[in-house]
Amino acid sequence: MKVTFIQHSCYFVELSSCCLLFDYYEGSVPETDKPLYVFASHSHGDHFSPAVFNLPRQGKETFYLLSDDIWESRVPEALRGQTLFVSPHKTYETGGLKVATLRSTDMGVAFLVQCEGKLLYHAGDLNCWVWDGAPRFQNDQMKRQYLEELQLLSGKKLDVAFVPLDPRQEADFDLGMKYFFEAAGADHVFPMHMWGDHSVVPLFKSTPGYEEYARRVMDVQEPGQEFLLED
Repeated sequence: MKVTFIQHSCYFVELSSCCLLFDYYEGSVPETDKPLYVFASHSHGDHFSPAVFNLPRQGKETFYLLSDDIWESRVPEALRGQTLFVSPHKTYETGGLKVATLRSTDMGVAFLVQCEGKLLYHAGDLNCWVWDGAPRFQNDQMKRQYLEELQLLSGKKLDVAFVPLDPRQEADFDLGMKYFFEAAGADHVFPMHMWGDHSVVPLFKSTPGYEEYARRVMDVQEPGQEFLLED
């Protein structure tokens, strides 16, 4: 399996029989002749753009799995037959993929994708969005919602996960990642939603008490970076 960091929350995953593209809105995507499954977790401009329908895929199999908060009118009419709109807490099968969804703590869904015997998780904007200065009840409610949703991952053997690590949360930037590891974890965890500030990766990995997590967090440093994962 090869994983390429495009930028922000967008990753490209190449498997033996197909490729997966998560939350693309801009940037350079590797070319492939394999079937491509394009995922968009929600309609926010940093997770979805109609530009995803303009990738150079003429004559090649392309399928779209879009959160149902994305209006159908944003999908070119010629591609709607290749598009599946998904909602939270549902399971779908398409091609060789089995896809389950979680409910985001912001908008849309998170994806749990089973393919070729691998299990991949892309959080979208499912995160512990607590903020310094926000009312305590609001932050407490957010934490409860996030932990409840993570219970859907408990006991699952995740091979790869893409999880927010957002520097805008300042002292609380690590909470979403921390709670993810406590609930489930994965063999390889790719930080995302970093807004170009990749310094939060070594900051998280050097945090006292996170030593066990750190060895599974990938050293994402720049767009276009490739990671070849052993089976």
